Amino acid sequence: MKRASTVQKKEERRASIVEHARAWIAQRSFDEIRLDDLARELDLVKGTLYLYFPTKQDLFASILVEEMEAWWEAAMAAPATGSPGNDLCRMLAERNLLIRLIASLHMTIEPGLSPEGLRRMKRWFRDFAEGASQDIEARYPGIEGSGFRLVMGMYALMVGISQLAFPPRNVRALIEKDDSLAPFRIDFESFLVQSVDSLYHGTARQC
Repeated sequence: MKRASTVQKKEERRASIVEHARAWIAQRSFDEIRLDDLARELDLVKGTLYLYFPTKQDLFASILVEEMEAWWEAAMAAPATGSPGNDLCRMLAERNLLIRLIASLHMTIEPGLSPEGLRRMKRWFRDFAEGASQDIEARYPGIEGSGFRLVMGMYALMVGISQLAFPPRNVRALIEKDDSLAPFRIDFESFLVQSVDSLYHGTARQC
């Protein structure tokens, strides 16, 4: 009983760290967030926080996993319309935190992960993609055996379009100011919906 209580307390502390980090991310850029500051706000010794998350990137990755799983669960619980773009991407567009994390995953988050954190992240993503591919094949006709390729293609579109639609502040300011750069004013939701549906129909024709 004593051991179980300790495990429960550890889980509660971890959940508290994650929730505080979520609030910080909503108000700050990733670069502005420091684990030392987070530990101070939570009244934790820095070493204690590092036991849960050795780097801030490990913390971000943990939040990304939770957000991805919540998005996919919600998408799969909703009725299918025959349009993967509409079914999956409109729900994604409502999750601003997940979009920000996806846009930063490969260039900012993964390079800073601890070795164990990186291994855990890659294995999780492998399992997530394999499960999602099975869901996709069962949900949408004509892509039997190609679900994994479709999921990975959709993910690549999510990463690329999120970076185009949400550029750094100086880039966004220039694009908004200069009308000759209007083609770069990308609407994330509509662009992703159309792109994913095009990918789906192309995959279905090849199967």
